[in-house]
Amino acid sequence: MRREIAAGIAAGAVGTVALNVTTYLDMVVRGRPASSAPADAAGQLADLAGADLGDDEQAPNRREGLGALLGIVTGLSVGAAYGLAHERVHMPLPVA
Repeated sequence: MRREIAAGIAAGAVGTVALNVTTYLDMVVRGRPASSAPADAAGQLADLAGADLGDDEQAPNRREGLGALLGIVTGLSVGAAYGLAHERVHMPLPVA
């Protein structure tokens, strides 16, 4: 089971890197700004948790950092969950 979870985490890491590379390449090619969605989500989660992200100068930077970290954690978690589920449930190839 450990091996499957580790393989899932590795797959999640590769997927996260691929998504980040694609996102930043798109920003370079099209000249578009970064999305505010990750920072917005991080801010909302911090508000729900009652976390103080600092003053008006620090809070936006912390939201940006937390947003990026949440994306990485999400990718790794989905990979780990897939690795665990793959061990127990045989999914058809299009789902895998």
